[in-house]
Parts: sequence; C-alpha cells; structure tokens
Amino acid sequence: MTYVLALAPLLTPLATLIAAPARKTKDCAFAPVLPQAQLAQIAKRLYEVRQMRADILGDALFSEPAWDILLDLFISEHEERQLSVSAVCIGARSPSATALRYLSMLQDAGLVDRTRDERDGRRSHVRLTTQGRRRMAMLLGRLVTP
Repeated sequence: MTYVLALAPLLTPLATLIAAPARKTKDCAFAPVLPQAQLAQIAKRLYEVRQMRADILGDALFSEPAWDILLDLFISEHEERQLSVSAVCIGARSPSATALRYLSMLQDAGLVDRTRDERDGRRSHVRLTTQGRRRMAMLLGRLVTP
C-alpha cells in the first residue's frame, strides 16, 4: 500500500502528459518554468519509483538503461557530483555491457558527453550535454505542467 501511495503524486501528472497533445519543439527551445531544484526532485522521484517498480514487479520485466542513465546524470549535475563511467553503469541497473552500449547510443545522440579524468587517465566522466540537459528539463517540466 505504501508503494501505491508513493506513486500517487506521479500518476496525475503522468496521465496529463500522456493525454496532452504532443507539442513540437525543434531544438528544445522550451524553457521550463520550474526551478532546477524542483526538476531535480522530479527526476529523483522518478528514479526512486523505477527502483520500487523493480523491487515489486521484478527487474527482469522492465529495463530502461538509457532512461536511468539520463535521470542519474540529471540528478548528479544538480547535486554537483561527477559520475564516472563505472558509476553510470551501476546507476543504469543493467549489466555493464548493456549500460555501455546505451551510453554510446546516448553519446551518438548528442545527449551525453564523456571526458577523460585529468588526474587518472584510466577513468572517464560522463555528463549531460547542453542539449541533453535542455531536453531532460523540458521533459521533466512537462510532467507537472501540461
């Protein structure tokens, strides 16, 4: 019952988003009316709900590594944390090979960027690109504002 109540605040905005007609935005020039902190809270809640869903229904039924990566990067940016490639793989909740494949796809799509760690050349950091950040902010903002 607790899990259902935890989902309740998301159900209405999600239903509104699904029912709302799609609005075209060529280069995501949409500026969210919500502050960054509120968008990060929405991202955190979605990330938590994904974990609850896996706990209750099993993680074999649902797999969205790209979405988990984008949420994790959006949250970490707000918290001013850098994520290494290995941390991103863990946050994707999928096997490393799968997470790396999705990370490459996100990179090819121009949503994330990988940079080498200046202090440790064996490690790379991942972050959202400007385009990735704008698109995530647009999507998260639309979850609460139709």
